[in-house]
Amino acid sequence: MSTEPTIANYISTGDRLPQVRPIWLLLHISILVSMDVIPETTDELTDFILNDILYGLELDPVDSERLLSYMRERHEHLFGPHSTYFVLGSYEAPFKYRLDEALDVLNRRHDAYAYLLATQPDLEVSDDIPDLKVKFFLHALYADSIPLILEHDTGGAVAEFGRVERPTLLERTYLFPRSQEEHYDDDSLLTTHGAILARAVELAYHADGLSEELDTLAERARDRGLEISTQDLESYLESELGGRTPSYSGVITDSLVHLESLNQCFSWTTTEELEEQLSNVP
Repeated sequence: MSTEPTIANYISTGDRLPQVRPIWLLLHISILVSMDVIPETTDELTDFILNDILYGLELDPVDSERLLSYMRERHEHLFGPHSTYFVLGSYEAPFKYRLDEALDVLNRRHDAYAYLLATQPDLEVSDDIPDLKVKFFLHALYADSIPLILEHDTGGAVAEFGRVERPTLLERTYLFPRSQEEHYDDDSLLTTHGAILARAVELAYHADGLSEELDTLAERARDRGLEISTQDLESYLESELGGRTPSYSGVITDSLVHLESLNQCFSWTTTEELEEQLSNVP
């Protein structure tokens, strides 16, 4: 049994990290760490940082010390007794609102700590080290669950989606794509103001001719005694989607199939439905 101190030992005790082996020596380590296991020892963390995150770059002793210092400062949140939820998604308005809702829902749980990457302290390392990338993986590696709120296929959320498709992260990732499935396409459901608005969101994702479909939806609403105009629907979509015409590329939908097969993908349309679907995060 190995007696080498683990990363948690160094973080909790404040001991100095041994000097990192240079890359040429790391290449002689018989078993290299891959992303299907979480690195536990100093050698494993170094190997992971160099070979998986910083491929082609060298982590010098100064940056190694800064890295361990950073993890020591985050120890209470990364290794504490509570459950941690690393919430991912778009920081742009109005999508950031849904991230805040997810944080609120998850933080209501007993002994829970849900957080965004942006609110965590910055990692101070050399300019030639991609600190945000390292910061992302350090928080993702030690989070109990990784909920990802997806509303479109551009921006940082998509990059994060690509990063969590590694085995040890994917098994703890729960994806929440907006309107991936249509739940309000049955006319019998369109009897309330909320259902009409929800259907408008689904049409924004799925309709080929959105303007015409919104006209038809507004007429259907008026037939049911609901005072909703096409302009009302367009204004609502502007507030919900920020003027985007949302969609998911074939690459994204292919990855959704994978997570659906793992029972880790949950479609939603309204914020209330998102809050309910978050109950699927353990």
